[in-house]
Amino acid sequence: MQSDIVYRTEDIPPEEILDYLVETDTDRHLIDALKGRSPVVLKGSRGVGKSFLMRAAEAEIRRDFSELKVLPVYVTFAQASLIRQDTPDRFLMWMMAKLCTSILRAASTFGLTLPGGSAITAIQGSSAIGNYAGMQKVESIFETSWMHDQQQDLPVAVPDPEILRDAVEDLCRYTGIKRVVVFVDEAAHVFIPEQQRQFFTLMRDLRSPYLTVKAAVYPGATSYGHAFQPTHDASLLSVDRNVTDSEYAAAMRSIVYKQDDSLKKQIEPNGDVFDTLSYAATGNPRILLKTLLMRAPFNRRNAQETIREYYREEIWKEHSNLSERYPGHSQLIDWGRGFIEDSVLPALFARNSGRSSQTSSYFWIHRDAPQAVREALRLLCYSGIVQEGDAGIRATRGEIGTRYMVNLGCMFAQDAEPIKFGQHVRQHLHLKRMVEYGANHPAYRPIDKFALGSVDSAGNQALEAQLDRSIDYLDVTKFQRSKLRDELGLLTIGEVLKSDEEVFKRAYYVGTKRARQMRNAAVTAVLEYLSG
Repeated sequence: MQSDIVYRTEDIPPEEILDYLVETDTDRHLIDALKGRSPVVLKGSRGVGKSFLMRAAEAEIRRDFSELKVLPVYVTFAQASLIRQDTPDRFLMWMMAKLCTSILRAASTFGLTLPGGSAITAIQGSSAIGNYAGMQKVESIFETSWMHDQQQDLPVAVPDPEILRDAVEDLCRYTGIKRVVVFVDEAAHVFIPEQQRQFFTLMRDLRSPYLTVKAAVYPGATSYGHAFQPTHDASLLSVDRNVTDSEYAAAMRSIVYKQDDSLKKQIEPNGDVFDTLSYAATGNPRILLKTLLMRAPFNRRNAQETIREYYREEIWKEHSNLSERYPGHSQLIDWGRGFIEDSVLPALFARNSGRSSQTSSYFWIHRDAPQAVREALRLLCYSGIVQEGDAGIRATRGEIGTRYMVNLGCMFAQDAEPIKFGQHVRQHLHLKRMVEYGANHPAYRPIDKFALGSVDSAGNQALEAQLDRSIDYLDVTKFQRSKLRDELGLLTIGEVLKSDEEVFKRAYYVGTKRARQMRNAAVTAVLEYLSG
């Protein structure tokens, strides 16, 4: 199926982002919160639309700048995995330098004249008005530190959080703007807990009437540290879309039509099939778009094959691959997969195949279950296989625990006729029909003595070991991978990261434009891989 659909927000020009917005009550609530005064931690698994919502909020603030007088600043910390951890403060200094340059660049974009003789000078790294080349150089030194054995001297001093707060206040008072909103994408650098703790401590330290930070994080592997408490220091909001919402199917269909209206010709004659595929994605637009385009043309038979292939194989393979990248987590990852595949899904499938008029994709874990069980479930949430629901739910005999939901696609794929079975499950889905796992369930035995202390130390894997891995681990197209390996001889992740556009242009039929696209795609895949 040929289509102009894009999977990632990064592929949409900023000025076009609002054209892709599907206005639902949930999305509007999240965007308004991201535009507001309070700090926000936006939580969601890969592909659910965290970056899109942040970009949409930034675009609306940018559009209404003359009226709102709020300066939007978008920052991505995707290259955090490349920062060497030789000293404890290197990551903090890199974050500060990146925030300084991002704020100054945004001010320059809106034509704001910066005051001289104030704290602005400290975050510029220069007394020259409008010059922040010094801080850009600091960023570059940290981001290329993995290429060098010795630390390089910094050209300018990096300010501390208090100076940055003062500089933002000076900027607001001098230019007449009300406040600065900083959107930080990929704030949780998965499996590098020390970086996460430093970021959230900084987020707390930067809070002021003139500066608000909004951060996007993954569920399952986020370490907030002792200084930052999500429920007190920010609004913790989830991007998970509720499949029991009456508007769910229409909203998911609108997401597809917003990207490529020509797909209506294939989807509308197969409306029930498409709706089942959209429910299989369990609120994840990226998964829906991927599975929609896996086979052409779109029809019942191809959709059934897609569900069987993706939800029986691909989604599990992606989860299991995490253990290859992060060996310290392998026992948690492997047990979590086995728990869902061998215990939860068969129990739910048996229940959904019975005579009851109610179906379920929910299971419940007792609050006193081993902590390792909860950690394994959080990793499944990160992969999008499980969604964490409400805590404090009463189950049989009044016991208290947390309700989780298994990805509906994994449930549909249990049946030989996933479309027919999926229609039955989604039409009769009920929260109360959950499978319960008590505090000492036998399924916990392989993991209940797991030493959680090894997880934290395992997060700081040697960067060199990751860079030496094969490009087969990267999520790039077959065409791009063949160009990288067969024509350019780039066999490792490190070799791809070190290559510039001139190297890519050596490939047959790759000119300036395609070289830029290939490098952007490859570097994005590299950084996503290194960050988790």
